Amino acid sequence: MTDLSMSPHDTSLMFPAFMYGDRTTCRRKMKAEAKKWAKCYAEGRPFPEPKLIPVPPGSIMFIDETTAHWVASGFSFTGPNMVTINKDAGQDGLRLQWRPYLLHDLEFEIEWHPILKLSKEQCFAFRRRFIPFVCQYAWGAISAATLGCLHNSFELAIPRIEAVLRFWEPLDTLKYADVRARPVSLAEFMKENFEDIVVMWVDQPTGNIRLDLPIAIKRMQTASADKIHERLLERLHEHVEVQTGLAHRDWLKSDGVIESGLETYMKTYPDYYRDMAAGNTGEFASFLVTLERLYGPRANQTDPATPAIH
Repeated sequence: MTDLSMSPHDTSLMFPAFMYGDRTTCRRKMKAEAKKWAKCYAEGRPFPEPKLIPVPPGSIMFIDETTAHWVASGFSFTGPNMVTINKDAGQDGLRLQWRPYLLHDLEFEIEWHPILKLSKEQCFAFRRRFIPFVCQYAWGAISAATLGCLHNSFELAIPRIEAVLRFWEPLDTLKYADVRARPVSLAEFMKENFEDIVVMWVDQPTGNIRLDLPIAIKRMQTASADKIHERLLERLHEHVEVQTGLAHRDWLKSDGVIESGLETYMKTYPDYYRDMAAGNTGEFASFLVTLERLYGPRANQTDPATPAIH
């Protein structure tokens, strides 16, 4: 039984077989999977459904490869109120080899596979098919939630969030291990990955990420282009105050500097603009740092209205 035939309230879960096991085996299976997906995409056929296997409730999902590597090398999460991860591959150890972060690697392998070798623009088109497909599944929902920059635009962030909300109950039976000192709950994981969107679009957050995200989605979906631009300018000006490492903070706060830079950014780099408009503070930082580097007081430039950000 696959996730497509499961209700969102089923307690059982099915994850791709290529996400389970030791790193070498998983990467070999993932690359084989990528070849199948690339061929289907090149031929205009639907993506293939990967082989799925059950996940026991309580299993720990590795959200990034660094943490998985630490654990494989013998590192354990220990301390008060922390879960200890046993590096032993037997018994409980087998349950700790789930690797949903491999969805990012699968996407990369498909985009750069010799069958396709997609350009940056073609990658955006590919992702517009890839994300809705994987988000039909509980495994795809949580795996897609681990994806970062250029997946947080309105178009790609909303289906990823909606998919996690749809499969919340079964996904909440699992724990998620990333670079922090302990495996975390689904709510903690989602707050870490999508709090920027809540800050951007929810005026009075409840503090409950499961309640706040639907509010953010609704406001994102109904916002006019002018409202999006207004909110983005407001957040960028706020970010100037808190971002570390800025050399010309006062210049960035000057009238018209951010406004003129953002106008050009919107026209020249629409995909990155849409990523910022969803509240991506990583893109905020990139925009501000590059703006001051290229057009700040020491940049020997006289026209701040035409920054080449990327």
